Amino acid sequence: MSEHHRSSAPSRRGLNVFLLRAVRIVIRADSDPVRQALFANLRESRLAVRLAYGLHERLGKMSAAALLVSCYGLGFFMSIALPRHRGARILTVAEHANARRQVDRVVSWLGPDECDRVHTRLRPLLGLSGLAGLARLSSRNAFVRAFRVVRASDRRHGFLVSCRVAGALAWYARGKAILGARRPEAVLVSSDSNPEEVGFTAAARALTIPTVFISHAYPTPFSPPLDFSLSILGGEAEVHARRRKGPITGEILLAGLEGGSAPLNPRQFERTDPVIGIFAPKAVSWPTLVEIVSDCRRHFRARQIVVRWHPSMIEPSRLAHRLGDLSGIVESPRTAALSEVARQCHWVIADENSGVHLPVLKLGIPTIAVKLGRYPETRSDMYGFVRDGIVLPPVSSIRDVRPDALVAFFSDGWAARFQQYDASYLRPQHVIGGEVRGAIWRLCEHAASKATCA
Repeated sequence: MSEHHRSSAPSRRGLNVFLLRAVRIVIRADSDPVRQALFANLRESRLAVRLAYGLHERLGKMSAAALLVSCYGLGFFMSIALPRHRGARILTVAEHANARRQVDRVVSWLGPDECDRVHTRLRPLLGLSGLAGLARLSSRNAFVRAFRVVRASDRRHGFLVSCRVAGALAWYARGKAILGARRPEAVLVSSDSNPEEVGFTAAARALTIPTVFISHAYPTPFSPPLDFSLSILGGEAEVHARRRKGPITGEILLAGLEGGSAPLNPRQFERTDPVIGIFAPKAVSWPTLVEIVSDCRRHFRARQIVVRWHPSMIEPSRLAHRLGDLSGIVESPRTAALSEVARQCHWVIADENSGVHLPVLKLGIPTIAVKLGRYPETRSDMYGFVRDGIVLPPVSSIRDVRPDALVAFFSDGWAARFQQYDASYLRPQHVIGGEVRGAIWRLCEHAASKATCA
């Protein structure tokens, strides 16, 4: 963590070491230019967010601004639901689509009866559980401590970061109550920087409950060092990238990317009437997208263009408003599986900072990188795919794409390069599942034996 973030995070006074680390992770992640760009996109797209942000700005540095953010955190706390399955050995948290998909992958290997998810409901919980949780908090003056942390974050970092800090505090407090009551054998998450997962795993560490992490994306500039009992990663490339962030605590298991795999066919670029996929990032540059559609039609004579929207895309699709002619364009449903959409395409165009390249390439479908997202230039090649030779450097226009260069790139030792990113490439999924299942149950048995000895 940089000196700036170290000095601007809340002090240890009033916070235990687990919660303090969680708050610092959230501050660092949500202060990053990428998250700030996503928040700007969220303000543009959601009226409620604009109104809340406007009210907060009017309040300025007053304590009332921090109180507004604290109310958001309290609403979060009241909406976190108890898991329904009392006998679940593993409790999971996954609030976003990509994280849910990875967690569900592990759950399918462990067995659905062994797991249950802690999630938020649309309406606040008004039952005895929620009220009892509030009573326990107030008896420990936790509200006062939480408000001080929120106020410090609000004054130093503004609305977005303080809201995310409030969310992490809520998940920690509610998570500690849930985990203390249910005492699962482990918790499972798929994010190392979102407030929900960070707060919940901090609560698990405070109660000495093992934590399991399965990655849903490669590390970014704001990813913290891995600190889980077991980290399930994609391949050796991710291990090296994670170690550049700091020492990895706990065991490591390489499970590769989700889904089946196939050898890549770079000759797809030479088709005269291709079906081209455009897989959009979470925050889209609409002028760039329109230009890409035009080039697919005129330059590559695409028979069809399949547009896949990011499952967590912040704003609604504007394609119909931006394009006068939608002929030959198919917009895939948000609920459609990535593999289902990708298999309709001969090749795919995606943002340089999109993790979607990996699962598409795993299916044997080549990809092209472009600057399609609304991200700052300082975050170019955020995942290092270009650096490590997984995709070619992004082009400013797909008119610059040379099929012969692409064929050569994906033919020259590409499979060996890709296996560094995907340890499951061309391996049976049931074998991977057995390895993951065995590692998690061994972790649980080891933790139980240590508890018995203590």
